[in-house]
Amino acid sequence: MQTPIEATLAEGNNAAPADTQATAGRRRLLTAGRLPPAVLLVATVAVLWCYEVPPATTAVFALYLVLGITLPGTLWWRCFQRGRGWFVADVAAGLALGYVGEVFCYVAARLLGQPLLVLVWPLATVALFAAVPGLRRYWRSDPGADRPPPLWRWCMTGLAAVPLLWSVKFYRIYGLRFPYNSAPDTDSTFHLALLGEAKHHMPMVVPWVTDEPLYYHWFVYPEMAATSWVTGIEPNVLLLRLSMLPMLMAFTVLVGLLARKLTGRWWTSVAASGVTLFVLSPHPYQWRVGEFYRNLAFSGLDDGSSLRLTVWTGPTQTFGALLFVPLTLVLVDLLRDHRDGRRWALFTLLLAGVMGGKATYVPLLLCGLLLVVAVELLLHRRLHRGALIALGPAVAALAFSQLVLFGATSQGTALKPLTDVVTGGLGISTGYSTGEVTGRLLVLAALTVFAWVCIWAGLAGLFRRRLLTPELIVLIGIGISGAAATMLTGQSGDSQRFFLEAARPYLSVAAVAGLVALLPAGRMTVRRALPLLGVALLGIVVVQVIQSSGRSSVPNVRNTGSYGNLTRAIVLPHVALLVFAVVFLVALLVARRWLPITRGTAAALVVALLAGYGLNTTMQNVYLVLQESRQGGWRNVIHGSPLVSEGTLEAGRWLRDHSSPDDLVATNAHCVTLEGRCSNLHFSMTAYSERRMLVEGWGFSTTAHEEAARLDTWVGGVPYWKPQILADNDAVFEDPSPETVDVLRDRYRIRWLLVDETQSNVSPILSTFATERYRSGVCVVYELPRS
Repeated sequence: MQTPIEATLAEGNNAAPADTQATAGRRRLLTAGRLPPAVLLVATVAVLWCYEVPPATTAVFALYLVLGITLPGTLWWRCFQRGRGWFVADVAAGLALGYVGEVFCYVAARLLGQPLLVLVWPLATVALFAAVPGLRRYWRSDPGADRPPPLWRWCMTGLAAVPLLWSVKFYRIYGLRFPYNSAPDTDSTFHLALLGEAKHHMPMVVPWVTDEPLYYHWFVYPEMAATSWVTGIEPNVLLLRLSMLPMLMAFTVLVGLLARKLTGRWWTSVAASGVTLFVLSPHPYQWRVGEFYRNLAFSGLDDGSSLRLTVWTGPTQTFGALLFVPLTLVLVDLLRDHRDGRRWALFTLLLAGVMGGKATYVPLLLCGLLLVVAVELLLHRRLHRGALIALGPAVAALAFSQLVLFGATSQGTALKPLTDVVTGGLGISTGYSTGEVTGRLLVLAALTVFAWVCIWAGLAGLFRRRLLTPELIVLIGIGISGAAATMLTGQSGDSQRFFLEAARPYLSVAAVAGLVALLPAGRMTVRRALPLLGVALLGIVVVQVIQSSGRSSVPNVRNTGSYGNLTRAIVLPHVALLVFAVVFLVALLVARRWLPITRGTAAALVVALLAGYGLNTTMQNVYLVLQESRQGGWRNVIHGSPLVSEGTLEAGRWLRDHSSPDDLVATNAHCVTLEGRCSNLHFSMTAYSERRMLVEGWGFSTTAHEEAARLDTWVGGVPYWKPQILADNDAVFEDPSPETVDVLRDRYRIRWLLVDETQSNVSPILSTFATERYRSGVCVVYELPRS
C-alpha cells in the first residue's frame, strides 16, 4: 500500500507528461506562423469597430482585398519571379502587384461604362492559374523557402501594427458623420472629390471647377473606386478608414524584406523598418512647434517621416510608397542578373503603376540608376548593363508621365532653394525664417542636415569595407536625390516635402546595411544588441537632459532681443548633441583596452547614440498623442476650423442618388475659412455628391498652382481666373431671375443647385425660380425648371 508521500510523487510523475505536452503546445502556438497575423487581424477589426466601421463592413472589405487583389497579385508575382518564396513575402509583394492589375483593369472597365468588369482581373487570373498545369504550382508556397525565425515574425507583426496604432491620431479627429466630419483638412475633401470622379468618369477631370483637365498622379482613386463598386462601401469610409491600412502594413513589411534581400540577415529587416518608422529629427527643445508642423515632421526639422499625418490625408503618397518597394526588390535582382526576361516584364509593369501612383518616385529612380552607371564607370571603367537597361523603361515612364499624365506642367514646382526650411516648423514657429535672409536659412539648412546625419549615420559604414554594390548605390542615389530635391525645390502647397518622404525608406535600408559593416562579421548577437539598445536609450536621456535645461517658451526675436540671440537659442541645443556624440566616441576609443564590448563596435555604438536622439522625438510624440487623447477624447473629436457644413453629406448623397453622373451642378459654396481668411479650397460639395460642379473651389488644380507660382502666393489664395463664369454661377443664388436661371440652364447645362445657406447671400426668393427637392441641415438641393 502506498504512503501519502509515495502517492503524491506518483501523481506528480503521471502528470508530468501532460504538463510537458501542454508546455509544448503553448510553445508551438507562440511559434506558429499564422498566430502573429491573426492577432494583428483581430486588433485591426477592434480598432476599426471603435471608430465606426462595423465588423461586417471590415469583413467585406477584407474579403475583396484577399480574393480580388491579393490572390491574383500573389499568383502573378510568383509567376514573374519564377518561383515561390516565403508566404508573407509573396503576399506583401502580391498585394502591391494586385493593386496595379486592379487599377489598369478598372480604368478599362470604367471606359467601357461597366465598372464591375474590374472583377475580370481576379476571375481570369484564378481561372488561368487553375487551368494551366504549368501554373498550378504557384498556388502553394515553396516548402524549401528560407523561413524567418519566430521572433522575427512577432517583431515584424508588431511593426506592421504601428500604422494601426498610430492611426488613432488620425481617426479620432476625422469622423465619418456630422459634426465629427466637419473639420478635416482640405486635403481629405480634395481626395474624396477625386475618388467620386473616378467612380463615375474615365478619363477623369478636375470635378470641382469646369473645363479644368486633371494633370495629377491619380491611380489610387480608381483603386478605391473599384473597391467601392465591388463592396458597396461608401468612399469616405474607404478613404478615411480602410484603404490606407493594408497599404501601410504591407509597406512596412516590404521595407524589411528589402533589407533582408540586401544583407541576407533577418535582424536587418526589423532594424530597417524600425528606422523608417521611428528614428526622426532630434528636437532638443523643451518647447514644441505648432501642431500643423508636428503632423508633418514631428520636430521642427523635416525628416520625411513615414508616419506623418499625410500618409492618411495623402493617399497618393501612400499608394506610390507601397508600389515602389516591390519595384526596388525586383530592381535589386536585375542589377545582380539582368538576363531574366520575366523580371524585366514585372519591373516594367510595376513601373507603370508607380508612374501614375506618385510623381516623385520615377525621377528618384532615374537618379539612382544614373548614379549606378556613373560609379561603375568611374571605379571599374565599365558600363553596368542592368542599370543601363533599366534606364530605358525609367526614361519612358518619366516622359509618358510628364507629357500625358501631368500635361507637361510643373504643378507649381520650381527651383526654389531652401523653401523647405522657409516654410518648416522651426523657422515658422520662431520667426527665424521671416524675411528669408540667406544666412539664417543656411543655419536652418545646416541643422536639417545634422538631423539627417543622426537618422542615417549608418551610411558611413558602407564606405568602410567597399560595400558600395550597385544595389546599395541605387538606394543611395534615390536617397540623395530625394533629400536634394527637398532642399532645392519649392511648391505652392509645399509638396517638395514628399521627395524626402519618398526617399526615407531607402536611406534607412542603406543605413542599416552600413550598420552591418560596422559590426564584426556583420553578426548581431544578444551580447551586441544589448549595448546598442542601451546606448540608444542613452541618446534619449541626453536629449531629455538638454531639453530640461533649456527654455520652455518658444524663442523669437522679441523675447531674445536680437537675431543673434535667437540664433544661439536655436543652434546651441544641437551643438550640445554633437559635442556629446564626439565625447562619447572619444571615450569609446580610450576605453577599448579594458572594455572588450567596445572593440570593433565603437562606430556602431555612435550610430545607436545618434539614433537615440531621433527616437526621443517619436517617444515624446506618442506621449503627446496619449495625453491629448486622454484630455480631449479618443474619438469623435472636433478639431480645427469647420470646413464641412451640416447636411453636406446627406444632401450630397441624395443628389448622387437622384441625378445622373453626367449632370453638372452649380453651388454657392466657394470659400473655406483658414487662419481667418477665405480660401478657394472648398471641395466638400463635390466630394459628397460625387458630381461635377460648374465652380465650387478652384484650388489644387493645375491652373491654380500655375497662378500661385506666377503671383508668388499660396495656392489657396489665388483668385478665379474665369470671373465671368463665377459671376454667372453666383447670380442665380444672390439675385435669381428668369434671366439668371436661363444662363445657368441653357449656357452651362445646369440642372441642379446645391446650396449651403451659410455661404454668401442666398436670396429668399430662390425657391420661386427653382424647386426645392431636399433639405438637410443648412444644405438644400434645388432642381431648375426645364426649358
